Amino acid sequence: MVRTSPARRRSSAGFSILELLVVLAILAVAFGLVAVAGRGILQRSAERSVVNTVQQAVWQGATMAAARGVRTELVRDGDVLAVRRLADGEVLRTFDLEPGATLNVDDGQVLVFTPPGSVLESSLDALPDPVTITAAGATYELEVSLIGEVRVR
Repeated sequence: MVRTSPARRRSSAGFSILELLVVLAILAVAFGLVAVAGRGILQRSAERSVVNTVQQAVWQGATMAAARGVRTELVRDGDVLAVRRLADGEVLRTFDLEPGATLNVDDGQVLVFTPPGSVLESSLDALPDPVTITAAGATYELEVSLIGEVRVR
């Protein structure tokens, strides 16, 4: 029968401190990489969210003008875009811009939509050229068409 020393039996029973430290260091590096990648994903998501909000607001204005057979308008009031009926000012839909986002369009009437669902050309001409929106450090130039389509240049 082969005898083993008591010290040898103890060391094979579990993990050493060094092994635990190596595992913890590997986990810390992995979590750090995930945190950095996650921050970038969240930032890009916030950027796209602001652009999508403006696209939806313009599209809703054109759609509601076509569906209801009345002129509608897109109005900006601070961080809120609202689609209203032009005749009586009834708010049909509101859209909140992301906190910290900037849009280079003044408060007040932004666009007017006519019943076939198109943008009134005179209101389109009143927009700044280019329309820009800044969110989470990125700036986008937007182009609005006569049919209420908003594209990123």
